[in-house]
Amino acid sequence: MNERKREKGSRKKGLLPLTKSSFLGSQSVVMWTGFFLSISAPIASAQPPPSDSMRIHVDYARFRGDARTLYVELYYAFSQRSLTYREDSSEVQAGVDLSVMIHTGDSLVFADRWIIPHKLSDVTTAERNLNLVAISAVQLPYGDHRATLIGCDRNNPRRCDTLIFDIPVRSVDTARVVLSDIELATSIVSGSEASPFYKNTLEVIPNVQGIFGEEQVCFFYAEAYNLLAGTDRSNYLVRTVVLDGAGREVVGRERPRRRTGESSVIVDQIPVNVLPTGTYTLGVAILDSSHALLTAMTKKFFVYNPTLGVDSSLYAGTGRGDLYSGMSEGDLNQEFAWAKYERLDQEVLQYEGLTGVESKAAFLADFWKKRPASLRGEYLDRVAFANTNYKVLGREGYKTDRGRVHIIYGLPDDYERHPNEQDAKAYEIWTYNSIQGGVVFVFVQRVANGQYELVHSTHRNEIHDDQWFQRYAQTMR
Repeated sequence: MNERKREKGSRKKGLLPLTKSSFLGSQSVVMWTGFFLSISAPIASAQPPPSDSMRIHVDYARFRGDARTLYVELYYAFSQRSLTYREDSSEVQAGVDLSVMIHTGDSLVFADRWIIPHKLSDVTTAERNLNLVAISAVQLPYGDHRATLIGCDRNNPRRCDTLIFDIPVRSVDTARVVLSDIELATSIVSGSEASPFYKNTLEVIPNVQGIFGEEQVCFFYAEAYNLLAGTDRSNYLVRTVVLDGAGREVVGRERPRRRTGESSVIVDQIPVNVLPTGTYTLGVAILDSSHALLTAMTKKFFVYNPTLGVDSSLYAGTGRGDLYSGMSEGDLNQEFAWAKYERLDQEVLQYEGLTGVESKAAFLADFWKKRPASLRGEYLDRVAFANTNYKVLGREGYKTDRGRVHIIYGLPDDYERHPNEQDAKAYEIWTYNSIQGGVVFVFVQRVANGQYELVHSTHRNEIHDDQWFQRYAQTMR
């Protein structure tokens, strides 16, 4: 694997906007390669506020490094419409201030911060389903690592998202054939070393969320190692399978390969237009010439295919059970709407493809079955509390800021209410002592008799503004 150039400590970064037609269709590629560390926002005219929430998606793949490390690629994606744009001469500019920290226990083993810039001719050209994709890479020593990713809107640093996830790094067994992680991709073509997405002569554009539309092809990339371990020099087989949500094989093929070297790149593609909407498992296995399994890896992905809809056989015979007996389709839709703070993007797409009481009831039963046993009751109790206590001006309580915080975090340990101060609008401060060492949420009634809006929190995943009182609560004498 000489082409990768994995010198210790080296890393690469890149940004790629992926333009989608229809829901998740074909991509046209524009590469941004300029990176800078200045975090001051440009002074320019304001543009309309972002229409999407600031949400960063992340994935990673681990490849063989040296005798003591693995080479880990981190992939990031965020919505083009989640950014705040500023006018700059004949264009509008935005960006993400991205920080990555990786700890092993209490020791910081990697830290980096950079600006990912983005430009448009006009903010109205920002497409709703366009994701910007970025990559960075680092060599990590063997061990259990925890990564913290913080992405902030460069032109409005109060809008941030934080993700914390584990990266286990294990030594590679040199005595047997092994596979790297599988990287899902929207495109794999012959590449140039100038591309930040280049590896082993290829440009591999990651699909960070693992969601594919009916017009797309599911590309994937993996690496096989130790092919010459042992004495067997006969051809081997690469078997690729796709399993549906019920574990049934819906795609399967085998391709023979020669043992021409110690390692090899495995690249393939799966057309998803033949797959109904749903979650699938991609499996890649290496077999010897007698079909004995040598090694295998799996990766989940999601298909959104409105033409074929949802595979109804996934719910056939599952039954509604007593939980949803007698509920109408409207009742089921309402419960799924209430679950907006618990459901995943893939689950929303899957539910939207269902019709009829039976399939929706079965879906909801399976939805809660995947989660802790007591969660449904606790969650819906919180929704009921929010709808009773935080409804305002015809807006259901679970849709308000206070309702959302209550549903996600529960009752606070302390309420501090300020309904009638002489020089301030009505505001509330909620304190949670057991979250992240103690956090607060501040809500201000910015419009008389209106809802209380969240303007500040010390929770790392929420909006942060130390000047909240002066900006939103303080009134002129």
